[in-house]
Amino acid sequence: MVRNYEICFLIRADLSEEDFNKEIDFIERSILKEGGEIVKKENWGRKTLAYPIKKKEEAIYYLFYIRSLPENISKIESHFYRRENILRYLILQRKRLKFEEEVSAGSVSE
Repeated sequence: MVRNYEICFLIRADLSEEDFNKEIDFIERSILKEGGEIVKKENWGRKTLAYPIKKKEEAIYYLFYIRSLPENISKIESHFYRRENILRYLILQRKRLKFEEEVSAGSVSE
């Protein structure tokens, strides 16, 4: 059964625009290669971290909303484990994706 997931990445803020785009492209290809479907992606921009991660004080937050089979998530995650430009990532399973809830709530009130 296909499930909804959010994946939040903290990517090094000191990357050039080209290197940052290559990293996002790598993430996208990794998700698609392992059978995931990218529903939406959001760049939350550069933020100061609460504490240093790998000696970095800032990171670029990037969020992916995906659909995938549960058994593929560990395969997707294995692509990110040793990437030096990805400081941290978090994968959360969601019953509904956040933006889908906003759309359905908006249609009820109209």
